[in-house]
Amino acid sequence: MLSLTACSKKADVKSSVSELEQAFPTAAAQSPTPAQPSTPAATPQADANALVKDALSAARANDYAGSVIALQKAQDRPGLTADQVIATQNARQTLMADLQRRAANGDQAALAQLKAIEKTRSQ
Repeated sequence: MLSLTACSKKADVKSSVSELEQAFPTAAAQSPTPAQPSTPAATPQADANALVKDALSAARANDYAGSVIALQKAQDRPGLTADQVIATQNARQTLMADLQRRAANGDQAALAQLKAIEKTRSQ
């Protein structure tokens, strides 16, 4: 039964990431490329897309803290649609719930990631 729960939680994270990709198709479509110089006329939406792209990459690499932090920053950008705000909130909540569950079960890496997230909130 425990393994089914773990799979279910992982599926929740995957579905949350999928929802995020649908809400930010530009960020999801961008392929990972070497560092590109920022254009001075970057729009807030482009900035949010870049942050979501970083969040998606981090989530795929199991760096949930990096993903949550990038999503927090993206959500503060002006110009997001209601669907995009909801998708970022849902993804953040799902990632945080997964980290909290793992930390409660003694996962030290999850605990360290939660501390990293908390550190950014207190700055």
